[in-house]
Amino acid sequence: MALVAGSLSRERALSLTERFLAERFADADFAFVTGSIMRGAGTPSSDIDLVVLHSALPHAHRHSEVFEGVPFEALVHDEGTLRWFLEADVKAGRPVLIRMVTDGILIGPRLQRADELRREAETLLVKGPPQLDQDALDRMRYAISSLLTDLADERPDFERVAIGSALYQALGDFILRSNGQWSGAGKWLPRQMTAFDPVLGDAFVEAFDMLFREGEAKPVLDCAEQVFAAHGGLLFDGYRADASAEWRK
Repeated sequence: MALVAGSLSRERALSLTERFLAERFADADFAFVTGSIMRGAGTPSSDIDLVVLHSALPHAHRHSEVFEGVPFEALVHDEGTLRWFLEADVKAGRPVLIRMVTDGILIGPRLQRADELRREAETLLVKGPPQLDQDALDRMRYAISSLLTDLADERPDFERVAIGSALYQALGDFILRSNGQWSGAGKWLPRQMTAFDPVLGDAFVEAFDMLFREGEAKPVLDCAEQVFAAHGGLLFDGYRADASAEWRK
């Protein structure tokens, strides 16, 4: 009989993960176990996430499996591949793997190198993402301005939802990255927003809730206007973006 992952206690989930690690990754040194179940916030659809570390691998890979009725999502690395993907998180401005390493619970037979890797990830997390230059911010503002202009028009409901979906991520990214903060995707975007600025985060969530539930665009437009006020407003007239001279055949 399949188990519901979200109903597992933290202790039972850890015990199950230890068996999973021993049976599926017998050569692994250790793993960081993380996710909503470990935080005590599991849902019926939650899986158990872990970052598995080997001493050496030909390449990193992802392994997904239902084990003893519970879904597992394993990111499998050695030190070199892990560091490469941690740096990829930094470049993307979204600390997905970084948080898995900093927040994860350690299990495994050989933990000697785990603390060093966790400290490296913690240093990256505290340092934050690279500051975006003005060109990057203008590109984001230009794209968001176009979406806002489209959203302000009278449109069929399905078009309004499609525009709003693109705008949700783009505006959230702009708010966070323009303030030197980590961004996020999916459920992590509102979490990052409210952690950075609870008032603005609540306004952002409420505005998009109104858009998606009731088709009301004005709260989103007002929220964006407030955000862009400090950056010169919408951007269209006079904007120029040059392609690289090497982009030719």
